[in-house]
Amino acid sequence: MKKIFSIFRLDLKSLTKNLIVFVVVIGITILPALYAWFNIAANWDPYSSTGELSFAVCSLDKGSEYKGLKINAGDKIVDNLKKNDKMGWTFVDEDDATQGVKDGKYYAAVVIPEDFTENLMSIVSGGFKQAKLQYYVNEKSNAIAPKITDKGVSAIQESVDATYVSTIAETIAKVLNISEEELEGSKDKLADKITSALNTAKTDLTSFNSSIDLLISTLDSVNDLTKSNKDMVPTIKESLANVGVVTDDVKGMITSAQNTAGQLTTVIDNLISSGDSYAQSISSQLDDAFSTVSTDANAVATKISKIETINQSKITINNKLISILNEIQSNLGVDCSKVVEKLNAANDKQNAIISKIDSICEKIKTTGAVPENAKAEIDQLISDADSAAAAVSSEFNAIKSKIDSALSGSFSKLDSIASFAQTFSGTTDQLDTAFDNATATVDDLKEVLNNLKTYLTNLSSRIDKAVTRVDELKKDDTIKSLIVPIIEDPEGLGEFLSAPVSYDTNRIYPLDNYGSAMTPFYSSLALWVGGVVLVAVLNVDLTERDRKRLGKANPVQLFFGRYLMFFVIGQIQGLIIALGDLFFLKTQADDPVMFIISCLISSFVYSLIIYSLTITFSVIGKALAVIILIMQVAGSGGTFPIEVLPGPFKAIAPFLPFKYGINALRETVAGMDWGNYWYNMGMLLLFIVPALLLGLLLRKPCIKIIAFFNEKVEESDLVI
Repeated sequence: MKKIFSIFRLDLKSLTKNLIVFVVVIGITILPALYAWFNIAANWDPYSSTGELSFAVCSLDKGSEYKGLKINAGDKIVDNLKKNDKMGWTFVDEDDATQGVKDGKYYAAVVIPEDFTENLMSIVSGGFKQAKLQYYVNEKSNAIAPKITDKGVSAIQESVDATYVSTIAETIAKVLNISEEELEGSKDKLADKITSALNTAKTDLTSFNSSIDLLISTLDSVNDLTKSNKDMVPTIKESLANVGVVTDDVKGMITSAQNTAGQLTTVIDNLISSGDSYAQSISSQLDDAFSTVSTDANAVATKISKIETINQSKITINNKLISILNEIQSNLGVDCSKVVEKLNAANDKQNAIISKIDSICEKIKTTGAVPENAKAEIDQLISDADSAAAAVSSEFNAIKSKIDSALSGSFSKLDSIASFAQTFSGTTDQLDTAFDNATATVDDLKEVLNNLKTYLTNLSSRIDKAVTRVDELKKDDTIKSLIVPIIEDPEGLGEFLSAPVSYDTNRIYPLDNYGSAMTPFYSSLALWVGGVVLVAVLNVDLTERDRKRLGKANPVQLFFGRYLMFFVIGQIQGLIIALGDLFFLKTQADDPVMFIISCLISSFVYSLIIYSLTITFSVIGKALAVIILIMQVAGSGGTFPIEVLPGPFKAIAPFLPFKYGINALRETVAGMDWGNYWYNMGMLLLFIVPALLLGLLLRKPCIKIIAFFNEKVEESDLVI
């Protein structure tokens, strides 16, 4: 402890001996307070000065008339706003309003359209067209001003709503505009009119009941006629019995022919596919012919000439298929042109093979030798013929189902003709069933009509009871007691309906002004700024001269010895800030003593954190102190509630000392809840632990690295 206080005494001597240093220290003790005071004063009561915010208003409303009453809601809005000093209302034309918002002359503008009142009064015409205000806001001009002007236009809307309900209510009351005696007479006339309408309805019901009786009698006659027709059905059925025998024979022959025709596409498909066996036969004979090429060339010519017979057979089959497909296209309407085209191409390939064989045989006879590459050339032509045959098969498969469908459709027409006789013969059974169903339907309809008649009889009885009740109401004064007060005081009715519900505000921990509400935030911010200024101006390490004068001292003594000067100046900063808030700005403080103590404790914790960062990491530590300051300004809940901040700021808030320092100061300003106060103060004091660990334990392994860093920084002559 002796060494620690020795270091502190050395710092005091250095401070008192040098006037310039003394003045600088005085300056850094006052500077943070100025930061707090200016910000608190600037935010003292901004919402009381919203009357300076220019807000343009333009009314184009032409008004409306109802039953002789002229109403103009736009003029009423303008009159009310002229009495309102919450905004800087400026009454201009439409062009000036909209252009003024664009130019920044006005923060916002409201334009009341021509049909505003007309739409408001659409309720009396049954149109129910909503009235709209045109709101223009310049969000570029200022971040907060649009939020305030939004409240202004909301206030206009609420005023319109209240005015609208009040106007409607007053209008209704004035339109009624009848005396109590007239109301009594009107009530009797209304009751007589209702009674007359009910009696007319009862007469109509009696007439309708008579119509139902007549309809039931008619249905009985229909039922008798249906039974007579049903008795004739067996005779008709016997006459048609012989027709069915002939029809069955015809249908049998049609079915047999249809089964045979169904095989047509299968036969065509098999003929097309036969090309594979032809190709294999040609290839086999070709190999056999050229096996004797080295011994007897004439034998080769003899053998390959026989292959032409196979090619001719294939051409004949293809021509027959072309003929069949042309018939199908002509009679059934199925497009077979692509298959015919492919078959002609396949014939060309077969003719090419024949021509090549003839050419080779001629050369053998002339030269006595087989031409070079003869077999390879014929093999290539055979391969081309195979490809052409495959193309034929592919095209036929594409139309095969269409041919089957066309054949099936043709036979279906024949079959339907044959089936007609059978169908007609079987219709007698359906007639028999239809007559039975008709009889059942008539019986069901009679039952429904009987039920309806019962219901109408009961309804007639209820009408009698309603007539009796209306006669009783003629003698009742309830309606008169409801309407008479409305007639006598229409303004009172309008006032009540425009605001049927009001509320009483109960302020818990009330604050006098916005500046007092912001005092905890700006005071905490100033205390941290004061700590940053201290490490920026004062040296956290002892000079070599002071170390020699002091003698041997360990790192702990050096840490606390120099920190005592930072602590004392920090406490002076905290005291000046607190006293200035209380007595210069006269901010609200429910417990002034605890406010001062809380500022001093906050200053101690903040200065220790900043001092530890700087003594451990030097210039880097100063930068870290500024970074933490930036994070705390945004994420401590000093301005906006933490709950509305983005996710990352919510996550870091519990690890920032500002949160707890500000909350503790709020308790002393607005009203003490000791549980909350000690919780926040305890959480703030916990930050002392990581600060000491940082300054005492982590500093030692970092000394050499930071010394090297400082050496390089000093060499630059740029950084202090």
